[in-house]
Amino acid sequence: MVVFDFDGVLHDSRERACRCYQEARREMELWALPDLAGSGDLPVVYQGVLGASLIRWIAFETAERFWKRHAELTDRAAAEEPHGVIPDLVAPLAELSAGPGYAVVTGSHRSTVRALLARDLPTGAMPRVLLSRDDEGSKTEKLRFLHARHGARAYVGDTGSDVRHAHNAGVTAIAVAYGYPNLEDLSAAEPDQLLATPAALAAWCRAPARR
Repeated sequence: MVVFDFDGVLHDSRERACRCYQEARREMELWALPDLAGSGDLPVVYQGVLGASLIRWIAFETAERFWKRHAELTDRAAAEEPHGVIPDLVAPLAELSAGPGYAVVTGSHRSTVRALLARDLPTGAMPRVLLSRDDEGSKTEKLRFLHARHGARAYVGDTGSDVRHAHNAGVTAIAVAYGYPNLEDLSAAEPDQLLATPAALAAWCRAPARR
Protein backbone atom coordinates (compact mmCIF):
# COMPACT_ATOMS: atom_id res chain seq x y z
CA MET A 1 0.00 0.00 0.00
CA VAL A 2 1.12 3.55 -0.81
CA VAL A 3 0.21 6.39 1.58
CA PHE A 4 -0.26 9.95 0.35
CA ASP A 5 -0.37 13.32 1.98
CA PHE A 6 -3.34 15.29 0.63
CA ASP A 7 -2.74 19.03 0.43
CA GLY A 8 -0.05 19.84 -2.09
CA VAL A 9 0.28 16.22 -3.24
CA LEU A 10 -3.14 15.02 -4.40
CA HIS A 11 -4.89 18.39 -4.23
CA ASP A 12 -3.60 21.89 -4.95
CA SER A 13 -4.85 23.90 -1.98
CA ARG A 14 -2.15 26.55 -2.00
CA GLU A 15 -4.30 29.54 -2.95
CA ARG A 16 -6.91 28.64 -0.31
CA ALA A 17 -4.22 28.01 2.31
CA CYS A 18 -2.64 31.39 1.62
CA ARG A 19 -5.95 33.26 1.85
CA CYS A 20 -6.79 31.55 5.13
CA TYR A 21 -3.30 32.18 6.51
CA GLN A 22 -3.78 35.88 5.90
CA GLU A 23 -7.29 35.79 7.37
CA ALA A 24 -6.11 34.02 10.54
CA ARG A 25 -3.16 36.43 10.83
CA ARG A 26 -5.52 39.43 10.70
CA GLU A 27 -8.16 37.86 12.93
CA MET A 28 -5.64 36.98 15.64
CA GLU A 29 -3.65 40.20 15.07
CA LEU A 30 -0.41 38.27 14.77
CA TRP A 31 1.50 41.00 12.97
CA ALA A 32 4.83 39.39 13.81
CA LEU A 33 4.02 36.63 11.30
CA PRO A 34 5.19 37.19 7.70
CA ASP A 35 2.77 39.06 5.45
CA LEU A 36 2.59 36.69 2.47
CA ALA A 37 2.27 38.28 -0.96
CA GLY A 38 0.78 35.13 -2.45
CA SER A 39 0.83 31.34 -2.44
CA GLY A 40 4.39 31.35 -3.75
CA ASP A 41 5.47 32.64 -0.33
CA LEU A 42 4.02 29.67 1.57
CA PRO A 43 7.40 27.88 1.79
CA VAL A 44 8.50 30.72 4.08
CA VAL A 45 6.22 29.37 6.81
CA TYR A 46 6.02 25.68 5.82
CA GLN A 47 9.45 24.69 7.09
CA GLY A 48 10.37 21.88 9.45
CA VAL A 49 7.70 20.34 11.65
CA LEU A 50 4.51 22.32 11.02
CA GLY A 51 3.66 22.69 14.71
CA ALA A 52 6.97 24.46 15.30
CA SER A 53 7.26 26.24 11.95
CA LEU A 54 6.16 29.62 13.29
CA ILE A 55 8.22 29.78 16.48
CA ARG A 56 10.69 32.08 14.74
CA TRP A 57 8.03 34.77 15.14
CA ILE A 58 5.51 33.70 17.83
CA ALA A 59 5.31 31.41 20.87
CA PHE A 60 4.68 27.70 20.30
CA GLU A 61 1.31 27.76 22.10
CA THR A 62 0.17 30.69 19.94
CA ALA A 63 1.36 28.88 16.82
CA GLU A 64 -0.72 25.84 17.77
CA ARG A 65 -3.79 28.04 18.14
CA PHE A 66 -3.00 29.70 14.83
CA TRP A 67 -2.79 26.41 12.91
CA LYS A 68 -5.98 25.15 14.54
CA ARG A 69 -7.79 28.28 13.41
CA HIS A 70 -6.17 28.01 9.98
CA ALA A 71 -7.53 24.44 9.64
CA GLU A 72 -11.01 25.65 10.58
CA LEU A 73 -10.87 28.43 7.99
CA THR A 74 -9.55 26.21 5.21
CA ASP A 75 -12.19 23.60 6.00
CA ARG A 76 -14.91 26.23 5.70
CA ALA A 77 -13.47 27.66 2.48
CA ALA A 78 -13.20 24.24 0.81
CA ALA A 79 -16.81 24.43 -0.41
CA GLU A 80 -15.73 27.22 -2.76
CA GLU A 81 -12.60 25.39 -3.92
CA PRO A 82 -12.72 25.06 -7.74
CA HIS A 83 -10.41 22.04 -7.84
CA GLY A 84 -10.53 18.46 -6.59
CA VAL A 85 -7.82 15.89 -7.32
CA ILE A 86 -4.93 17.09 -9.48
CA PRO A 87 -5.97 15.81 -12.95
CA ASP A 88 -2.80 13.77 -13.64
CA LEU A 89 -3.48 11.72 -10.49
CA VAL A 90 -7.14 10.75 -10.94
CA ALA A 91 -6.51 7.65 -13.06
CA PRO A 92 -3.49 6.40 -11.04
CA LEU A 93 -5.49 6.59 -7.81
CA ALA A 94 -8.33 4.62 -9.39
CA GLU A 95 -5.83 2.00 -10.56
CA LEU A 96 -4.23 1.74 -7.12
CA SER A 97 -7.64 1.34 -5.50
CA ALA A 98 -8.36 -1.60 -7.79
CA GLY A 99 -5.11 -3.28 -6.74
CA PRO A 100 -3.26 -2.93 -3.45
CA GLY A 101 -5.27 0.10 -2.40
CA TYR A 102 -3.91 3.35 -1.06
CA ALA A 103 -4.24 5.45 2.08
CA VAL A 104 -4.20 9.15 2.91
CA VAL A 105 -2.64 10.68 6.02
CA THR A 106 -3.32 14.38 6.23
CA GLY A 107 -3.38 17.36 8.53
CA SER A 108 -6.71 18.48 7.06
CA HIS A 109 -10.15 17.58 8.36
CA ARG A 110 -11.63 14.29 7.13
CA SER A 111 -14.84 15.86 5.84
CA THR A 112 -12.89 18.32 3.68
CA VAL A 113 -10.63 15.65 2.20
CA ARG A 114 -13.47 13.24 1.41
CA ALA A 115 -15.54 15.97 -0.23
CA LEU A 116 -12.68 17.09 -2.45
CA LEU A 117 -11.67 13.55 -3.42
CA ALA A 118 -15.28 12.71 -4.26
CA ARG A 119 -15.40 15.47 -6.88
CA ASP A 120 -13.22 13.35 -9.18
CA LEU A 121 -13.21 9.82 -7.77
CA PRO A 122 -16.08 7.32 -7.65
CA THR A 123 -16.81 5.61 -4.34
CA GLY A 124 -14.79 2.56 -5.33
CA ALA A 125 -11.68 4.65 -5.96
CA MET A 126 -11.60 6.39 -2.59
CA PRO A 127 -8.70 5.63 -0.19
CA ARG A 128 -8.89 2.38 1.72
CA VAL A 129 -7.84 4.24 4.86
CA LEU A 130 -8.08 7.98 5.56
CA LEU A 131 -6.41 9.32 8.71
CA SER A 132 -6.82 13.05 9.32
CA ARG A 133 -6.30 15.70 12.01
CA ASP A 134 -9.55 14.37 13.49
CA ASP A 135 -7.73 11.15 14.48
CA GLU A 136 -5.38 10.96 17.44
CA GLY A 137 -1.66 10.60 16.98
CA SER A 138 1.13 12.18 14.98
CA LYS A 139 1.81 11.46 11.33
CA THR A 140 4.64 9.19 12.43
CA GLU A 141 2.29 7.16 14.63
CA LYS A 142 -0.31 6.93 11.88
CA LEU A 143 2.28 5.77 9.35
CA ARG A 144 3.58 3.16 11.78
CA PHE A 145 0.03 1.88 12.20
CA LEU A 146 -0.49 1.66 8.43
CA HIS A 147 2.87 -0.07 8.00
CA ALA A 148 2.08 -2.68 10.66
CA ARG A 149 -1.62 -3.22 9.87
CA HIS A 150 -1.78 -2.69 6.10
CA GLY A 151 1.77 -3.22 4.90
CA ALA A 152 2.26 0.41 3.86
CA ARG A 153 5.68 0.79 2.26
CA ALA A 154 5.93 4.44 1.21
CA TYR A 155 4.62 7.87 2.14
CA VAL A 156 4.36 10.57 -0.51
CA GLY A 157 4.62 14.08 0.91
CA ASP A 158 5.66 17.57 -0.12
CA THR A 159 7.53 18.96 2.90
CA GLY A 160 10.63 18.14 4.88
CA SER A 161 8.35 17.34 7.79
CA ASP A 162 6.58 14.66 5.73
CA VAL A 163 9.91 13.10 4.80
CA ARG A 164 11.00 13.00 8.44
CA HIS A 165 7.72 11.40 9.52
CA ALA A 166 8.18 8.70 6.86
CA HIS A 167 11.74 7.96 7.97
CA ASN A 168 10.71 7.84 11.64
CA ALA A 169 7.94 5.38 10.76
CA GLY A 170 10.31 3.11 8.84
CA VAL A 171 8.72 3.59 5.40
CA THR A 172 10.16 4.92 2.15
CA ALA A 173 9.95 8.71 1.86
CA ILE A 174 8.83 9.93 -1.56
CA ALA A 175 8.82 13.72 -1.92
CA VAL A 176 7.19 15.90 -4.56
CA ALA A 177 8.54 19.33 -5.45
CA TYR A 178 5.30 20.89 -6.69
CA GLY A 179 3.27 21.36 -3.50
CA TYR A 180 4.19 23.40 -0.43
CA PRO A 181 7.88 22.66 -0.09
CA ASN A 182 10.73 24.83 0.92
CA LEU A 183 13.14 23.03 -1.39
CA GLU A 184 16.13 23.59 0.88
CA ASP A 185 14.28 22.07 3.84
CA LEU A 186 12.96 19.26 1.62
CA SER A 187 16.45 18.36 0.38
CA ALA A 188 17.91 18.54 3.89
CA ALA A 189 15.39 15.91 5.02
CA GLU A 190 16.91 13.50 2.45
CA PRO A 191 13.90 11.89 0.75
CA ASP A 192 14.50 8.51 -0.85
CA GLN A 193 13.17 9.89 -4.13
CA LEU A 194 12.15 13.36 -5.34
CA LEU A 195 9.50 13.75 -8.05
CA ALA A 196 9.22 17.07 -9.84
CA THR A 197 5.66 17.04 -11.21
CA PRO A 198 2.24 15.38 -10.82
CA ALA A 199 2.95 13.53 -14.07
CA ALA A 200 6.13 12.11 -12.52
CA LEU A 201 4.15 10.96 -9.47
CA ALA A 202 1.56 9.37 -11.77
CA ALA A 203 4.32 7.42 -13.53
CA TRP A 204 5.80 6.37 -10.16
CA CYS A 205 2.38 5.10 -9.03
CA ARG A 206 2.09 3.00 -12.18
CA ALA A 207 5.54 1.44 -11.93
CA PRO A 208 5.49 -2.38 -11.59
CA ALA A 209 7.03 -2.18 -8.10
CA ARG A 210 3.88 -0.43 -6.87
CA ARG A 211 1.62 -3.31 -7.92
